[in-house]
Amino acid sequence: MIEHPFKQKYDFEYLRKVLLREVNEGPVPIIELFADPEIMSEVTGIDFPAARAVEIFTNASDAINNAESLEVAIKLIELSIAFSKAVGYDYVTTIPAVPLKKTVRALAGDMDERRQKRAWMEEGRGILSTREDFEHYQWPSPDQVSMLPIDYVGGQLPQGMKAMVMVQGVFEDLKEMMGLQEMAIKSIEEPDLLEDILEQLTLLAVHTTDMAAAHPATGAIFYAEDMGGNNGTLLSPKFMKKYIIPRQQRIAEACHKHGKPFLIHACGQLMAIMDDLIDTVGIDAKHSYQDGVQTAEETYGKYHDKITVLGGLDMELLTHGTVVQVKARTRQILQACAPGGGFCMGTGNSVANYVKIENYYAMLDETRKWNEEHGYRE
Repeated sequence: MIEHPFKQKYDFEYLRKVLLREVNEGPVPIIELFADPEIMSEVTGIDFPAARAVEIFTNASDAINNAESLEVAIKLIELSIAFSKAVGYDYVTTIPAVPLKKTVRALAGDMDERRQKRAWMEEGRGILSTREDFEHYQWPSPDQVSMLPIDYVGGQLPQGMKAMVMVQGVFEDLKEMMGLQEMAIKSIEEPDLLEDILEQLTLLAVHTTDMAAAHPATGAIFYAEDMGGNNGTLLSPKFMKKYIIPRQQRIAEACHKHGKPFLIHACGQLMAIMDDLIDTVGIDAKHSYQDGVQTAEETYGKYHDKITVLGGLDMELLTHGTVVQVKARTRQILQACAPGGGFCMGTGNSVANYVKIENYYAMLDETRKWNEEHGYRE
C-alpha cells in the first residue's frame, strides 16, 4: 500500500483552471487516463478480481442487467474511489455504461503472480467487416446509455473531488469493431462502409458525451482515441482529417456546451493532425506521450499557449527503469513543462498493470518534491 498520498486535500477546481490554462503558476497537479485494477489493488490493499474488469468494459449492458456482473462493476467503482483517495487525485475516473457490442479482446503477455494477463485489441477481422455485418448489427439506442456509474461515483465523492468521465473515441471503436488490418484495407476499398460505421458511433458518442458532461458530478471528459503509431497516424492524415476530425469536433462541442474541459488521450506520432485537433476539434488538453515518438516537452514547447500538456513519463522507463532513473526523468519533464503552467504530471499512457509500483510512487514523490521546492505546500 502507498505510505502517504500525493496530497491530502482535493481541489478539482484548481485542476480545472490548469486544464483550461486559466492559471500559469501554482502546484503541478497529477493526472492519469486510468490505472489498471491490479495497480489500484496494490495501492489500496483492496482485493479485486482484475480479470473481470475486461468483461465490464466490453459488456456494459451485461454489467447493468446481470446481478453478478453489476456487483463486480460496483466493486470496481469503489476500488477507483479508494484509489483516488489513497493517491491524492482530484478526481475519480469512471465511464458511462454504453451497451455497444465489440470484438472480443485477446489476452496476451506473461505477468507475475500479482498480475493478470493484459487485454489487447484484435488486429485481424472484427465483428463489423462487411456491409452485411453492418446492416445486421444491432446498434444501441440512446435510451440504453446509462449514467448510473457517474450517479454512483457522484454520491461517494469527498469534498473537492469530481468525476473524470472517460468516453471511448469513434476511431478507437472503429478499430475494435473492424480489426486494425480490416479497417486499413476497407479504408481504401470501401471508405463508405467506414463512414457509415463512424456516423453511427458518432451519434452514440455525442449523446453519451452530452449526458455525461451535463451531469453535476462530472468535472471533465477524458476522450480516449488512439490514432497513431511510432511514425505517424494509423491511417493517412487525409483520411483522419476527412472522416475523423469533423466527428471529434461534434463530440467536443457536446462537452463544451456544458462548460466542461475536453481532454484527449491519443497515442502515437500525431504531429500531422495536431493543428486540426487544436483548431478544429477544440481540445483543451492532450495526453499520451512516448520518448522517441512524441515527447511531452516537444509538444509543450510548440503548443503550450493553446493546450495543456498531460503526463509524459515514458512507459518503458516506468516498466524497466530504476527509481533513480524515474525521478531524474520526472524532474527533467517538470523543469521543461512546469514553469509556464498548463501542465499536469503523470505517466505517458496509464498506470498499467505491468509498471513497477515503486517507479509509479517515485514519479509521485518527485512531483510532490518539485511543488514543495517551489513553495507549494498544503
